[in-house]
Amino acid sequence: MKTFSPFALFCAVFCPSLLLLTSGACNYTKSVMYIDIVNRSGHALENLEMKHPGGTFGLSMLHDQQTHQHMSPLGSPCKFTLAFDDQAGKHYVGDYDLGAKCPTEVVFEVGAGMRVSQRTERP
Repeated sequence: MKTFSPFALFCAVFCPSLLLLTSGACNYTKSVMYIDIVNRSGHALENLEMKHPGGTFGLSMLHDQQTHQHMSPLGSPCKFTLAFDDQAGKHYVGDYDLGAKCPTEVVFEVGAGMRVSQRTERP
């Protein structure tokens, strides 16, 4: 007569339940987008705030040549507001409307003269 090992008995009892739990979890994942802020202005950005379809996030400082990436659930409409201060305390605000559907990755780059350019990295 064959006997089951404790490991085989464990797998027979618990593995089907575990498989059922893990396969069901995939139905609850949301699509996300990445929001990149790149500082190439030559100066640090202070009190940075980004309002996006999934909410709001902020940074106290983003140094020159530094990038910050934020992950957020995809939302609509795809409207952003980027606000920050330069080292002298001058406040900058920009609104960006990317349409009805957000891309999976969008980049906001602050360049010379504190000019902000926006581009879609991944549609």
